[in-house]
Formats: sequence, structure tokens, C-alpha cells
Amino acid sequence: MLETCDKLINVSQVTIRVKRRLKDGLAEGLLTGAIRLPGFRSNWGSLKLGEVCTRINRKNSELNQNALTISAQDGLVAQGEYFSKRIAAIDLSGYLLLHNGEFAYNKSYSKGYPMGAIKRLNAYKKGAVSTLYLAFTPTRIESDYLQHYFEQGLFNKVLSTVTQEGARNHGLLNISAVDFFDADVYVPLEPEEQIAIAQILTAVDDEITTLERKLAIIKTQRKYLLNNLVTGKIRVPETLKPLAKEPTHA
Repeated sequence: MLETCDKLINVSQVTIRVKRRLKDGLAEGLLTGAIRLPGFRSNWGSLKLGEVCTRINRKNSELNQNALTISAQDGLVAQGEYFSKRIAAIDLSGYLLLHNGEFAYNKSYSKGYPMGAIKRLNAYKKGAVSTLYLAFTPTRIESDYLQHYFEQGLFNKVLSTVTQEGARNHGLLNISAVDFFDADVYVPLEPEEQIAIAQILTAVDDEITTLERKLAIIKTQRKYLLNNLVTGKIRVPETLKPLAKEPTHA
């Protein structure tokens, strides 16, 4: 029984790794125009981020207490969930107020995010972020397309051209708001193509998420079985007992 669980875990892990590699290749092709979807023939172009998004300077005047931080894996999450405690000040009136679907850029670099991380607020209706973040909302570009574009790291390549190597201060990249919003994003000019690309990539992400949840369930089941089978709390049914091996003769 435990060996069966181990085999399921191994197969699931391999499947997830393969799916992630395939998704990376697909995303790279679709988001750069190297792969075109049937039925779309419109031009692609580079647009300034400030042309397709509007910067948010909305202060948290309503005193929303959901202080957020950016997690590389989970996006914009509550500080209490990420750090097991809130590290923000009690008074959040000086913070920026984000609404669901709006983006924030953390100039703090980390492993896998050499140019900082850009995440969309998906998990909550509203939240407050530090003014060290640059916040913005899409106005002339599909939000889902933009989210996949950032997640694929394509915007990082552009930001790297406006940041000098080593130009860092206390863990923050030396990128001004002007340079950030003056950076280019490469997009299909037809909104319908942006939507179609985002829908395909979102569907693949959903499939990977489902596989990861199934893997977590199998691991939990294996742990439960291991703890209870070896202590005798669970007995193997007669129908599952292995057949006795035939004796071998010289």
C-alpha cells in the first residue's frame, strides 16, 4: 500500500515538472508572438507601461487593516499569513490602498526575481501596501494578459536595461517610477488576441494547480497510512493481503 502511494507521488511529481516546462515554452511563444493563434493576424507592438496602465497614488484613507506583502510564490498576501504576524505599523493611513485586480511592484530583489516582483491582487477585495511599492491598474491592456506577461519574466528583461549593475540601495533596486512606467511591454494590438492568449495560459495554470492539489492529498494519505499501519491502528483487509509465495525447490 505504501509503495503504491510512493509510485503515485513519483508519477505526479514528474507530470507536474513536465507540465511546467511545457507551460513555460508555450507562454514564451505566445507572449512574444513567436506562436500565433489561428484566426489572428493583427500587428504586435511595444507600448509604454504608462500608456496602457495608470499609476495608483490612492492613500488608505478608509484605514483598511489588511496589510499586504508580495510573496514570489503566492503574490499579494496578508502579512499575518506570510510572516505569521503583521510587521506593518498600526497606522496604515499612509499606505496605498489596492483594489482587487490592481498590481503592485516591489523593487526588493530576491532569488528568481532579480528585477523585483510584480503581482496582482487576486486573493482579497482590498488591501494596503507600503508606498515603497509602485501600484498601478491596467486601462488599455487586458489584465490577465499583463499578469501572465509579468509572471513569465518578460518585463524583467526590459527593466534590466534601465538598471545599472550594482545600483542597489539597502536591498532595493534603483528604478525610478519614471523609468518603470516608461518601460515597454510587447503586446498584440488586438484585445481579442490578448484575451485568447491569457485564457490558454490560465487553463494550463489551473491544470497544474489541480495536479499539485492532488499530489498534496496523496502525500497526506500516505502519511496517515504510515502512521497508522505501522502501529496497528489500521489493519490490512484480508482481500489486500499478498498471496503466499510458492516454495522453491532445488
